[in-house]
This record gives sequence, C-alpha cells and structure tokens, in this order.
Amino acid sequence: MPEIFYKTGKAAYSTDGKFIYAELGGDRIKLALFDGHYYKLRLYKGVPVLEIDGLRMHLVRDFKSPLDYAKEIVKELKIKNGALFDSCMGLGYTAIEASKKADSVVTCEISRAVITLAQWNPFSDGLFNDKRIVVMQGNAADLIKDFESNMFSYVIHDPPRFSHASELYSGEFYNQMFRVCKKGARIFHYTGSVGAKKGRSIENEVEKRLKESGFRNIKYSRKLQGLFASK
Repeated sequence: MPEIFYKTGKAAYSTDGKFIYAELGGDRIKLALFDGHYYKLRLYKGVPVLEIDGLRMHLVRDFKSPLDYAKEIVKELKIKNGALFDSCMGLGYTAIEASKKADSVVTCEISRAVITLAQWNPFSDGLFNDKRIVVMQGNAADLIKDFESNMFSYVIHDPPRFSHASELYSGEFYNQMFRVCKKGARIFHYTGSVGAKKGRSIENEVEKRLKESGFRNIKYSRKLQGLFASK
C-alpha cells in the first residue's frame, strides 16, 4: 500500500515510490498526466518534484530539499521589494519563495498539465493563494513580448534543456529579457550540470548570449548550477 507522507485539510498524500497519490473522499488519484509529454509528481527528499518523460527536474544533491534550493536562489539574488519575472514556473517553489521578498511575481508555465499538477500539489498552494503571484499559462518567449519595458527588478530564468525549448535560449529572448529589466536588475539563469563535463559548454554559450544582449557582471554558481548577471 502507498505510504502517506503529507496531510492537509482536504486530502492526504501518499507514495509507492513511483507515483504520488491524492487520497480524497475515499478516492485515490494518481498525480500523473499525459499532454504531449508524460508529466508526474514524484517524491524527492520529502518534497514532490516534477518528472517529465521519466526525467526528474532539478535533482539538487547539494541541498536538503528542492525548497532549500529555491531559498538559496532568492538569497543570492538579494531580492528586496520590486517585481520579479519567473519564466518557467514548474511547481512554483522558486516563485513562492521569491514572493516572500518581492512586491510581486509573474510566473509563466507553458504546460496546462503542469499547472494542473501544481494545483494538486500541496507544496505549491502559495501559487494560487497569494495575491502577489500572477500565474500565466503560455510560452514565456511569447508572453514576454507584451510586458512593459523596465518592468522587473529581478528575473529567474529556469528553462528546460535546449533540445526541448530552444526559443528560450535565443538571442531574441535574451534581448526581450534585457528590455523588461530595470536598470540594475539582477537575474539568475539556470543551466544545469550537463555542461560541467564538457568544459562548461552550455554555460559558456549562455554567458556569451547574455553579454551580447547587454547583461554584465556575469558569474557562474556551481552550487546552483547557473549564472547570475545584472543589467
């Protein structure tokens, strides 16, 4: 039988090691959906994480949990007031943590399936219960074009791998990201650890494109597997 690991007022959550279930009104609901890709929640270090086509997102081995990883990003960005743009929501842990410091957070998610799973995930409740967070469904590469210039003091760009979303690594997207940033804005760009074994090839290419768009003070964080920069 699946083992319960979390309870709320409306449901109990259990796992059999492969899937997470919501136990609601005598029904057991498997938190997995197919929508072009196969999305499911899976427990990792006591916290649900997103798995897409069998690949788990953000295996943050240097942190006690994915929640601590989100806290470290917010800490290193030195968020204090202002608006923040979170380009790829996922389960929203970083957006939720950022909302504790920022005046407002706009977060985007292209997949309706991921938004649905986030709505079922008790650790994502803040996305939908905090008026400071605006959740937008759609591709950040398209949505960003409608944002005002100099709108954000902070950006967290956590895109899927290049093969899944090349438009989020394009010069056009970085130019748009620079446009919507205020002067002095700070950004964090997750790149993952894939490039670490290949001379940081991914990070180097991202750094090049950020510089071409006008970003400066670019520094790589091995612990967070990404780049910090400012406008």
